[in-house]
Amino acid sequence: MQPNTASDPTVTTKPVKPRRLVVLVPGFEGQCSLWGQLRDRLEEEPGFSSDEARWLLFDHHTKRWSIGSLEALARRLHGRIVAEWIQASGFDEIILVDHSMGGLVVRHAYLLASGAVPGEQVAEWGRQVVRIVLLASLNRGIDPKRTLWIRPIAWMTRVVPFLPHLPMQDVLRGSSVITNVRVNWIRHFGALVEAQRQGERWPDGHPKRPPLVVQLLGSQDGLVHQDDSKDVLAFPRGHYLEVPDADHRSVYRLDLAADPDLRYAVLRQGFVGEFPEDLARTTVGRDGDPTKRVVFLMHGIRASNVDEWIRGLEQRIRARDSGHTDVRHPTYGYFTAARFALPTVRRKSIRVFQDWYTEALAEHPNAEFNIIAHSNGTYLLGQSLLATPGMQFTHVALAGSVLPPKFPWGELRARGQVVRVRNDRANRDWPVALLCNALRGLRMRDVGTGGVAGFEGQGTYEVAYYPGDHGAALRPDYQDLLVDFVFGGDMNRPAGLKPSPGYYRQLSNAMPYLAALAACSGLVGIAWLAFQGWLVPVLWSALAALVVYVILDII
Repeated sequence: MQPNTASDPTVTTKPVKPRRLVVLVPGFEGQCSLWGQLRDRLEEEPGFSSDEARWLLFDHHTKRWSIGSLEALARRLHGRIVAEWIQASGFDEIILVDHSMGGLVVRHAYLLASGAVPGEQVAEWGRQVVRIVLLASLNRGIDPKRTLWIRPIAWMTRVVPFLPHLPMQDVLRGSSVITNVRVNWIRHFGALVEAQRQGERWPDGHPKRPPLVVQLLGSQDGLVHQDDSKDVLAFPRGHYLEVPDADHRSVYRLDLAADPDLRYAVLRQGFVGEFPEDLARTTVGRDGDPTKRVVFLMHGIRASNVDEWIRGLEQRIRARDSGHTDVRHPTYGYFTAARFALPTVRRKSIRVFQDWYTEALAEHPNAEFNIIAHSNGTYLLGQSLLATPGMQFTHVALAGSVLPPKFPWGELRARGQVVRVRNDRANRDWPVALLCNALRGLRMRDVGTGGVAGFEGQGTYEVAYYPGDHGAALRPDYQDLLVDFVFGGDMNRPAGLKPSPGYYRQLSNAMPYLAALAACSGLVGIAWLAFQGWLVPVLWSALAALVVYVILDII
């Protein structure tokens, strides 16, 4: 006869351990309480009842003007899930759910737990994630050109010095946070897909496979488009669902739906529905994508993507291998030397370049990436490599580089971000020799004379000196050398190189002192005019200079 545990106080019963953890992360200014109706409906589904599932409601209280970073939020979430895991002695399954900005937090936390972020340890809970439900997730970030209210925020965070870091900076398209998440995501999911194809298993015997990922997007969402999720949808277990008559804020709200049952039917599919899995439906280069190599051609100052050297290189590359090489020559517009001299202006296109890279990687995750960069294009490349450890280029060809001679190419090569770097230098390159060194005299350390003086250390192959100016190394006579290089050929040097830059070396060395002297003289002159009673004209001149700066920054 079985004992009556209800009436016998000496008999204790073990609480039922929920086998599933459901993690909910709202977006900016969101609250988990707003999900109440959807949660109530889901708890009626098998696997989501209170006996089977535990909900972790991550109310982070982050607003648009909060101070902090999405990376810090992701690490907080990671720590909370680890604590839940320890308290419950583990879970059989974990489902990650988010909205808008919360999608970036969830994805970053998952990558941290999976060991997909360089330097991070694998956490047990990362292997138990079976489904990630992204509701209007900002997978590619917010495009300032598409969203009017974000433009002043994007401008202010780039221009205003000493401004505390805002999470809004991290959701801008092409930000370092978004770039790192997308790059690490693509590489991690690519590895899991390949492991699944090979039939590999985890140490506990479970088969390796990526979690199911579903992006649900409202049909009236003006902030996010389906095309913004190429990195999520690039793999067999990535799927897209459209929620009818829903905008960005209301996509998960049943209480705001004209037809709650219809909206729930679509949301339910994202949470519990089955999806077809076809390992051939992937862009991981084995089945459907013939592209084995991506080559970026990045223009610099006083140039654009329609310049003759761009056309010439593209024609040569396509003639060499048109079927397996994707040539990309995006543009950030015509860029003058005066605009390059302004620090906020030259940094303006770093996010744009990082977005171009992740889009190309999402389309060709298994391809080899190479680049031929000139002038300001080398600046965008160098700054992006430092900010995004997951960015990788096999062959890097630099012409008229504006990076400092001490740029850490050796460290980047040791980290696997670059394999070979070729630095072609000209003997009469005034934007590098004169302008960049003058800017260094004004304490601008992010630029330098690597394109004339060369780079220190053993990280690059130096080719100098071409007879000519800033674009000498890109002339048609030398383009085949660059094409050979990006196709893995020898680092050949052209005939007729000059032994030195001559008097340009002395001019370059003098520029930091001349620039500092000119700046000090200007300040002294302004102070003298102010003391002579010219304060009002001086203030008006300063205001006019500020307006010109802003105009140059915006256009």
